[in-house]
Amino acid sequence: MEEKEFAEVVTLDEENDERAPDPLYEIRLGQRSPMVVVSNAAITTEKVRIAAQVRLTHLAKRGNDCPFTREILRRAEEFEQWADATLAGLVRNHPTSHWTKRVKGTGGEAIGKVLGHIDNFGRFYELGDPMIPSCVKRLPIEVDGKKLVWVEGIERFPTPSKLHAYAGMKPGQRREANKLLSFNDELRTMLWRLGVSLMKSKGKFYDFYHQYRMRLMARFMREHIKVLPTPKTRFCVGCNEEKGVKSARFCPKCGTELALKTEPPGFIWEGHVRQMCMRRMIKLFLDLLWAVWREAKDLPLRQPYAVEFLGHSTIITPWDMVDR
Repeated sequence: MEEKEFAEVVTLDEENDERAPDPLYEIRLGQRSPMVVVSNAAITTEKVRIAAQVRLTHLAKRGNDCPFTREILRRAEEFEQWADATLAGLVRNHPTSHWTKRVKGTGGEAIGKVLGHIDNFGRFYELGDPMIPSCVKRLPIEVDGKKLVWVEGIERFPTPSKLHAYAGMKPGQRREANKLLSFNDELRTMLWRLGVSLMKSKGKFYDFYHQYRMRLMARFMREHIKVLPTPKTRFCVGCNEEKGVKSARFCPKCGTELALKTEPPGFIWEGHVRQMCMRRMIKLFLDLLWAVWREAKDLPLRQPYAVEFLGHSTIITPWDMVDR
């Protein structure tokens, strides 16, 4: 078998802003990129660290301690710091780095775990498989007598909507008992973390969040929908107030069945509005990331759905949302 070739990927020289090949980022013939390996390790180690912290907290409440758990915590924290720092370095060599580094709130560790999950969607297909996109011209490799073609994660998303579905951002996608998930739940978690980071950074995506919120509030006003603070305890629709109880089923005052966070007709909780705005902001980020990534890899692009099918004439480009 021929010696493996290295892919030429987009990086940026900090001084002259020129594109340059980086042979350490990914291998053309199908190995997982280091981004995938390191991001998976960082996420797994984070779970170990949190589990150790929770155990020590519970032990401390009873006046106990566990030296083994404490050692696990120390080692997990040490490795997690290394993994996050390494991930931040890999982000600087990613094909999308010329855009992400100009967006506030996309710190190396936050965006790295998102990119790692999308990269991890890459698969091998047998030569001639209809699932291989026509734009993939990669040479096959022979494994156990089969000729296999590697298709990268971003190559498997011909449209932004496919990426939305994989990330669990399409309407109606949620966990259901006794059913397999139709999306990558961990990627969705990483995207919500990134969304919080975008909000805290007070950049262009933060501005988009507030603009979308104003549009929603105007719509609710037209439709006579009242926005109420999200109840922390059970809510009585009949009395239109929280009752300060967590387990009672019926209101002790009027007898109406109490609700926890089920919105009565004509009302919507503030927390629901916030989630709607966050979701829209994250979907916009995914759309722009998809466009930047595929353009950097010379993959086919398409017009946004709103322009192609709904007759809209203006779109938000990736460069409209950069902060620096």
